[in-house]
Amino acid sequence: MNEHIGNITIGAAIARNQLILREHFFEPLLELEEYLKLLEDIRSVTSDPALQAQLVEKWENEVYELNEGINGLDEEIAILFRHVRYACLYLELAKAAENNKDCERAWAFNNEASLITGGIIEESAVIQKEVEANRRAKQNSENGKGRIRNFLPAKQEAARLLDKLKPEGGWPTLASAVSALDEPLGNFIDTNRIGGIKSSNIRVLLEKNWIPKDALVNNAWLNSKRS
Repeated sequence: MNEHIGNITIGAAIARNQLILREHFFEPLLELEEYLKLLEDIRSVTSDPALQAQLVEKWENEVYELNEGINGLDEEIAILFRHVRYACLYLELAKAAENNKDCERAWAFNNEASLITGGIIEESAVIQKEVEANRRAKQNSENGKGRIRNFLPAKQEAARLLDKLKPEGGWPTLASAVSALDEPLGNFIDTNRIGGIKSSNIRVLLEKNWIPKDALVNNAWLNSKRS
């Protein structure tokens, strides 16, 4: 292993860092097109230090403008992209130096890029975890909204049955209402194949949740119970 590390070429070292940037930043957080555009911009200035300075100034202005208008994960990605740009610049300068047979200069640029890349890996991992957590939270929220929409017909039927089946003078107790609704509401759920509810659990659902807590069913209960 040590022999392999000692024998690595500057070209292989540069390629390794470029692969790390693609796999740890561009692929999970941005688009490949952003990477290709960045390389195009950098390669157009590698032979001219003055143009390099202009490009860097442009990057700094873009970061400032972005930070004025965004926050949260987008801001974190934009800040990290600043470091990624510098790493890519140093790697392209390393390639240019290698092409000019200046290995010492090439290794210097690559080593600088390696230092930046190590930090990028760590920061990107943190951001990716946040992205995944947000994705899961959004999915859970959508699932919850879906369950609410899915349960609505059963709740509407429960409200209807509370009114239709109420005895003269109204329901004497909550337990009596639950017992009366148990079978017809369970049949409604089975017949209409309403997912997420088992007819065998309808008593608990009515008693512990829908009648005391759901606005639609609770309103029907208040209007049909005995005064």
